Amino acid sequence: MSRAQRWVAAQLWRASGRPVTDRELLYDGATGLRIVTFHETPPEQLERLRRIVDWCGTRFPMASPADVDGLVAGRWRTGPDRVLLTFDDGYESNFEAARWLTRIGVSAIFFVVPSLIDRTNQEYLRFHEQFGVKAYIPSKRAGARGLSTSQIREMVAMGHRIAAHNFAHRDLGLLRDQAAIRYEVSNAVEKVGELTGAPCNDFAIAFGQPENVSEEAATYLLEHCPRVYSCHRGLNVPGKTPRFLLRHACEPDHPLAFTRICLEGGADRRVADAARTMSHRVGPLPTAS
Repeated sequence: MSRAQRWVAAQLWRASGRPVTDRELLYDGATGLRIVTFHETPPEQLERLRRIVDWCGTRFPMASPADVDGLVAGRWRTGPDRVLLTFDDGYESNFEAARWLTRIGVSAIFFVVPSLIDRTNQEYLRFHEQFGVKAYIPSKRAGARGLSTSQIREMVAMGHRIAAHNFAHRDLGLLRDQAAIRYEVSNAVEKVGELTGAPCNDFAIAFGQPENVSEEAATYLLEHCPRVYSCHRGLNVPGKTPRFLLRHACEPDHPLAFTRICLEGGADRRVADAARTMSHRVGPLPTAS
């Protein structure tokens, strides 16, 4: 949809009461965890982030990384929907976002491509070329470069979680060879552990749609990563939605009205088939005890 079409859709979905009717249709009226993901946050996008987070704070309790741990472990506390913030790729523009969130008392998960840390895009490409791997550049913005190791450690000290987001940002849907999958998954997880000095148990799939993870990669992730995150929207509800957690990507070109209706659940129906596909492949979240 175009920007204008998304704005119109947001008005129609709100007027028709879609957030309420779809909660009954998709989740049997249950509440859960809504996970939001952002990517780069240069100055022109940082203000947009602030507006979205400020709006969320007036409508939902803000979740912490510990909340997702409980959800995946079957220890979800019932109550109103909560919203968890995440960021993908690990570009240095995320550092100011992390500082601002700390100032307002919100902790987030930053999924980094660890081979991008301390490197420019070109240095990142050359690093993988020496292993015969053609890496994908997540951001084409001029001057974009990865976070530094010192910034990563400062973000951990702020109370944020640093997690893994592939090693060369390749599409896992195209990888079936175990060596290639290990390169993308295990290298990323191990390197994040080295950066933070703590085990990494969270992994976000690059591109994040069901077609972006092959059966072989899904099996590998289930065996090696306690918490896996996709990137298609939906409310995470124990026993009803996929073990690979649903996330809504807040894109810079989406009107705020569209982002808001998505966070309220009014657009979940449009991508419900993707959630069902993923549930069939990897199983549902455990039912809360």
